[in-house]
Amino acid sequence: MSTQIRLPFYLAWQYIRRGRKWTFFLTIFMMSVAFINLIFISSLFAGIIDGTNKQIINTMTGNFYITPNDGQDYIKGKDRALDLIATVDGVTGESARTQVPARMSYKNIRGSWQILAINPEDERLVSNVADKMTSGVFLEPGDDDQIIIGRQIAGGENVEENAFSFKGAKVGEKVTLTFEGFAKEFTIKGIFATKFVEADSRAFITNSALTKLLPTTTDFATTIAIKTDKSASADTLTKISALGIEGKVYSWQEAAGLMKLVAESFKSINALVTIVGILIAAVTIFIIIYVDIVNKRKQIGILRAIGIKSYIIIFSYVILAAVYAVAGVILGTVLFFVAIVPYFQAHPFVLPICDAVLVLSKLDYIARAEAIMWVSVISGLIPAALTTRTKILDAILGR
Repeated sequence: MSTQIRLPFYLAWQYIRRGRKWTFFLTIFMMSVAFINLIFISSLFAGIIDGTNKQIINTMTGNFYITPNDGQDYIKGKDRALDLIATVDGVTGESARTQVPARMSYKNIRGSWQILAINPEDERLVSNVADKMTSGVFLEPGDDDQIIIGRQIAGGENVEENAFSFKGAKVGEKVTLTFEGFAKEFTIKGIFATKFVEADSRAFITNSALTKLLPTTTDFATTIAIKTDKSASADTLTKISALGIEGKVYSWQEAAGLMKLVAESFKSINALVTIVGILIAAVTIFIIIYVDIVNKRKQIGILRAIGIKSYIIIFSYVILAAVYAVAGVILGTVLFFVAIVPYFQAHPFVLPICDAVLVLSKLDYIARAEAIMWVSVISGLIPAALTTRTKILDAILGR
């Protein structure tokens, strides 16, 4: 019994030892390419989804955000709210934003973009807008006659919404904010581009500038964005909600909106591409094993003639296919994480919505490695089973 158990492994080892080494290594390389193809597409789509999610968090909402209660226009007592939020474990920054009730004009062009009044120092802790300045600089406390505008407002060549923009406003030029009954001129201090169209369709002034224009808004906010670190627990939203702030608390996922639909579309495409990739891997492995078995038909016939059972020969080829799969997965893993991932970390995919890198979760990696294993075993089993069903004499004579 023990001999019958060991014999398939012995035969598989002989196939490898006596076969052509370049064929063996080429087969493993092809297996690694098939595996890399599976995880590359998955990690690319996951990277795009992860990139868009980070865009929402880093440019728009933070990890959590607070809006006024139903029927209210503002969150009252924003200073007290900020102090309370800062006491929650895991919170690294909070920024109150007040929407400015004004229209903006530049030369003879007018528009109704979202204009927000902020504390620049608080905003730096919540969003990355300060790091995305393409010209000029970010606001500083006391910039009461300065404004920064997004790329989609400034406009210019290759801007996606140039038709509805200022069509080339520059740093140092003047824009006018028109309120009910009066107007105020601001100098463009900077232009930012986050590569997120909705974020780049906003403008910012300081809270102190808004207070001078509308003193009644001193302690009001339209939204409060909250940034957390990795130590924030799942009940952070509950903790913030329990602070007694006059507003409704949401997680960033609830603000994803259209991007959530885009992410779901990418997941569907990823699933389809994965199935196609598995089929391609299955066909590749099947052809490799089938060609190998065809070339060894005479040897298989002789083995059967001397009394070795067909199931032992079939199992030996299943083992051989498993060896190809395991070696291919190992080589593919090394190439992917040592060469491909670092390359795209240094040179991300430049997309209109984000710069995407490759992101591969452990579950995705394990699932695709298992898929390659099972596909290999089945692809080794089928041709071996078909070949051992031929007559022994026909196999020996190669007919």
